[in-house]
Amino acid sequence: MSHLQAHSFHAHAEDDNGMPNYAYELFYQQGMSCYRWGLPRPYVLQALRAVSASYMQRFGPVSFWQLRAFAYGLRGLDCAGLRQRAAPVEYRWPLPPDAAWQVVACLYPDGLCDLDFVHPVSRRFWSEENGFLELPSYDPPTLGGWWFEEMGFEIMRMQLAMQVQITDRPSAHLKSVKLFE
Repeated sequence: MSHLQAHSFHAHAEDDNGMPNYAYELFYQQGMSCYRWGLPRPYVLQALRAVSASYMQRFGPVSFWQLRAFAYGLRGLDCAGLRQRAAPVEYRWPLPPDAAWQVVACLYPDGLCDLDFVHPVSRRFWSEENGFLELPSYDPPTLGGWWFEEMGFEIMRMQLAMQVQITDRPSAHLKSVKLFE
């Protein structure tokens, strides 16, 4: 019996044919992503709620062993030992200054993301007075909108609205006509 199989929840890691079990991997990988990016507890809980809601919508109730698989991934452990962190050691994820502010990931058409806080009552963004919050990476394939959505962050898809251009006034195409003389 392998070390992983010694814990009962690891018995669910493979299906009857020896293939990885999606229900196990989904929760384990979500926990591992939280570990690798060094998410603080509020964002870890948000990620757990997101993966649970996604799973329940498609397959039904979540089992206790799936929560344990998430916790195992959150420890950063795999069959080779401890995984390397993706976020720099000194990086700390920004948390809202108080409960009134909500976290939002701003996703731009080019795939880049910014993290911001929004106040639902005043409808103000934190970045209006303080600038955007720093992220550990701005590489869309590594930490893009897909990742923030998977982790349960609110996504605000930014779109180009319109561009104003000031030019000389063009000459009129219509001329006045006298109808009656």
